[in-house]
Amino acid sequence: MVDVAPIESSTLTPFERHVKYALRHLNDPQRLSQESPLASAYVLSRAIRDLPEPATLRSYGEALRTVIRTTAIRRLWQAPLPTTRDAMLAAIAEVRREPTDPRYAYVVLELRCFHDFIKPNRMSDIWEDPDLLLGSKSQHYREFDAAVKQLATLLLDTLQPSLRRERPRSPETLYGYDQKLATLQKAMQVRQTIVLSGPGGVGKTSLVARACEQLAQRPIFWYTLRPAFNDGVRSLLFALGSFLHEQGSSGLWHYLASVGGEPGDLDLAAGLLREDLAHLDAQAPLLCFDDLEHLAVTNLALMPPAYTQLIDLMEGLRTSATLVLISQRPFIPGDLHLEIDGLTVEDVGDLCHAAGYTLATGEAEQLHSYTRGNPQLLKLMLTLHNDGDQEALIAAPASSARSILPALQRLWRRLTADERRVLQQLAVYPYPAPADVFQATVLEHLERLHLITTDDEGGVMLMPALAPLIRDELSPELRARLHAEAAQVRLERGGYTAAAYHFAQSGDDNRAVQVWFPQRQLALGRGEADLARPIFYGINQQRLGKLERKALLIIRAELRQLAGQHTEGLQELEASDWAEESESGARLWRLRGELQLALGYPDQAIESYGEGLTVITRLVGQQVLLHHRRGIVMHRRRDLNACWQEIHRAEFELEILRGLVSEETGGYEEALAAYLRAQDLAELVSDETLLAQVARQIAAVHGRRAKLEAAVAHGMRAIELFERIGDRVSREKMCANLAAIYVQTREFQAAITIGVPAYEFFMSVHDPYYAAVTAANLAEASYGLGDLASATTYAEAVLTLGDRFAEPYALFTLGEVALSKGETAEAVARFSASMQRAERNDDPYMVAYAQRSLGEALLEHGDLSTARPHIEQSLATFRQLQIGDEITLSEQLLARVANTHC
Repeated sequence: MVDVAPIESSTLTPFERHVKYALRHLNDPQRLSQESPLASAYVLSRAIRDLPEPATLRSYGEALRTVIRTTAIRRLWQAPLPTTRDAMLAAIAEVRREPTDPRYAYVVLELRCFHDFIKPNRMSDIWEDPDLLLGSKSQHYREFDAAVKQLATLLLDTLQPSLRRERPRSPETLYGYDQKLATLQKAMQVRQTIVLSGPGGVGKTSLVARACEQLAQRPIFWYTLRPAFNDGVRSLLFALGSFLHEQGSSGLWHYLASVGGEPGDLDLAAGLLREDLAHLDAQAPLLCFDDLEHLAVTNLALMPPAYTQLIDLMEGLRTSATLVLISQRPFIPGDLHLEIDGLTVEDVGDLCHAAGYTLATGEAEQLHSYTRGNPQLLKLMLTLHNDGDQEALIAAPASSARSILPALQRLWRRLTADERRVLQQLAVYPYPAPADVFQATVLEHLERLHLITTDDEGGVMLMPALAPLIRDELSPELRARLHAEAAQVRLERGGYTAAAYHFAQSGDDNRAVQVWFPQRQLALGRGEADLARPIFYGINQQRLGKLERKALLIIRAELRQLAGQHTEGLQELEASDWAEESESGARLWRLRGELQLALGYPDQAIESYGEGLTVITRLVGQQVLLHHRRGIVMHRRRDLNACWQEIHRAEFELEILRGLVSEETGGYEEALAAYLRAQDLAELVSDETLLAQVARQIAAVHGRRAKLEAAVAHGMRAIELFERIGDRVSREKMCANLAAIYVQTREFQAAITIGVPAYEFFMSVHDPYYAAVTAANLAEASYGLGDLASATTYAEAVLTLGDRFAEPYALFTLGEVALSKGETAEAVARFSASMQRAERNDDPYMVAYAQRSLGEALLEHGDLSTARPHIEQSLATFRQLQIGDEITLSEQLLARVANTHC
């Protein structure tokens, strides 16, 4: 069934093999520190920040052991461990009945590696002992690899090595900028936007890094813009979300996690970002954005939409945080603008004197004229001089080109072969490489020569001005080989998107597709879509094998779908081969349908979905037959468990859809039955996200049927689950739903209590739909409490927000307010508008209420003949919906009409 087997192979990736190695040598932290790339500052940066200084080599091995164990317990076992051996044996007896349970993977690791409770005398006891995991040796080895894969994915999610904290080191000495440093530090104390501009290499970054030293108690976020790597708004949102999550403000981070790292609603994401910053108001972060000159497009008509989004996002943060914008030329206005134009003649003399070189008369002026006060070029020249080049500080004529290249060329000849190779290797890395890949002594010497820079998280990179100069000197063959080496380095540390980039740069497009395709959801969940797009859009599919071409089509279609490029995605898919019946072919039909639906072609989308279902039906028939025949000769068929897991999840989605459709058409009994079946499926796959989703739907149905106790119980359960998984947005949505339930059961004060914070949240993050829905419920609750002014305010807010599904409810409340004031003509108009819009929305629930109230208003207005049919029709609808209390009220009103008529 899986036609991309070479791409979605069950074999372990290099990173997973390193995880497996670490598990095998878990009790030897010294060995791990010496031999595993996972026991490095680069990979463990998040786990070792609180280690006492100085960290020892063994401490990295200990840190890796700790993070492996804690991740396995927290993410696989998902509960406190048993306290005794007998308790673990009892747990194993329960868990082994459901091998798809994550705890099963933990048991495999316990028996094979952890040995906290059970240490088999022989490895074969694991599959031969009736109290453990009966089976076969080959089956056990497959299960061990499967457990390693699960743990490796969770480790990447925990450690996030691709989301490294960026923070340039402060220079040991800073010459010539004392006054500007004082001005900058003063401005940083207040919430301002500070713009620093000046030529490259004059020390803008160093100046800000030094100023940040004085703000040690404030969280500092640093983001260097790198075109084609992180110059998309989603990359920035993900980096900011991760940073704020570490500070304890996680609204944006949880939202990004809930949407797989690809926010479709950028306004909502930006609103959550501002709210997260507001939560940290007492300790407001400093946000530094570097190398922004890449956004300064002279022709605004040619500015990429991604750059416009980035600029809008940064400008939208001006009132929420202190911003420092660093660029070679200013283009975003700020409260303070500092122009950094290089060292003065006196500064050049001081810098040379501090380096042990006394300038003769006039030499300072010559050096300043040649370097234009560029401290980076001057330091390189001083490095040459101190390394024995006596002519290094003899400035060229003023007419010569001011360039760092001549100094680099002179220094290059004095380097060893190992040092030159390290510089060449680093030249192909667009962002920091793992320092543990290179010889420590070589890195130390290169850093003393001011050729590279290291960070506190195990990263190393060339000085920015040097990278393009060295890269341009590489031969095509050497460049390809260095990119291939870098790809392997990234693969071993779980950097699948970075590895794909390097493979593509090396000319190995097939390998780029192969390493990224099976890991793409994990990569997208880390916010790497902006980095992936130029990689895979730039690959020539004619150079790919058949399977890789199909995989590339899927990759491109998914990336374009996430970016909202529906037309382009559909155009690419139309050029593919639709005749092949395969799993990837079915995916392409699905993607085609989704793109057609997004473009407003529902009939074509239905046809595409149908074609995909036809393909899958045929493939499933073949698969079932194969599994049946395999099962005859296999005593156990654990290979089907993953398939069952997907079947259960698919059935869950179908039951939810069945419930939604039934609910919208008034079939609440059928909807509840569907949701209860979905709940059973969610429990079967042990997925709290699904359990929370279905609890919310069950609560809504009970609320509409006026079953308050059941509605509140399920609603509170959903809120509890959303809080546990950290999904703030869904939690507030459930609060809004619970407010509606309270309104329906006339618990108006409870509705106000839980609904007002939810409404304020949705307004703050600019979510008009949920803000409108919540405001509509608050309007009705306020009316129920006799607060006509608040009821009118909330109802009018709904109409301003313009959501067509909430408008009938707001109009209904305005009708109630008018009726209570004796304004019967106004009430008739409002109820009539509410009924008509509810009918347009196909909302029989609201139609029934509006129609009955319209009849009541007409009755008050003295129009008995028109009132009666409206009340009769509302009674029929309430009977169809089986809402007993409303049936009684409608019958009483109808009796009143009859008595009035008599």
